[in-house]
Amino acid sequence: MKKVITMSRRTDMRWFAEKLIPVLSEKYPPEKVHTVVCITKFPGFIYNGPYAEALKKYDHVFAHVTITGLGGTPLEPNVPGWRDTAGELPGLIEFLGSPERIRLRVDPLVTIKKNGTLISNIPLAEQIIVQAVEMGIFSFSTSFMEEYPRVKRRLAGRGYEIITLTQDQRVRVIKRLKQVAQERGGALYTCAVPGFATSKCIDGALLQKLHPRKEPCSLEKAPGQRELCGCTKSVDIGWYNMRCPSGCLYCYAGV
Repeated sequence: MKKVITMSRRTDMRWFAEKLIPVLSEKYPPEKVHTVVCITKFPGFIYNGPYAEALKKYDHVFAHVTITGLGGTPLEPNVPGWRDTAGELPGLIEFLGSPERIRLRVDPLVTIKKNGTLISNIPLAEQIIVQAVEMGIFSFSTSFMEEYPRVKRRLAGRGYEIITLTQDQRVRVIKRLKQVAQERGGALYTCAVPGFATSKCIDGALLQKLHPRKEPCSLEKAPGQRELCGCTKSVDIGWYNMRCPSGCLYCYAGV
């Protein structure tokens, strides 16, 4: 059975074309691959430059695009503003052949304080969803920033105080974002969030359905994932030692 390749859950593909493209092309050539799932905050890099030439050879490409609304702020210093990123989505839709091949991740949701000022992307999340739906994108996912020790240290070292939402507050936030998506014909899923339903970011059944020839791929749950992760089997070709220069302060994999 052909493999699903993710590029990459461990880093942002935008920064590592010279490393990832040779691995993709040589170790996982088109005849061995069902779908290449691109994961990035920089959608233009999927359909421009060297990635485009490599990806055109594959039967099926799906994209997870993250737009948090924090791009260009100290929390995401090397990521474009969200409107600039959203402006690249029409080109991505054309390259992929359908907006159904995009999952938009408004992820993570962040609530912090600095010098007494509340900073949160939750209000912007609604705006991002609405704009994406207008482009024909109807699939969304989100989660809340995880308070890993290294994330807490990094934020505290820059003067930020984490505001921990209660479960009731989280429920209200997710309910509202789901409503915004559903009222416009879309659906919002939570990504491994305690207290919420399991979902699949890598969904073998969906990839089969969207594949140009409906070819089968693995529907088995991926091993080693969090309990609430329903993702099906895939092979990730990135590595955590490929330190992403995006500089997102909330990232559990960052320095």
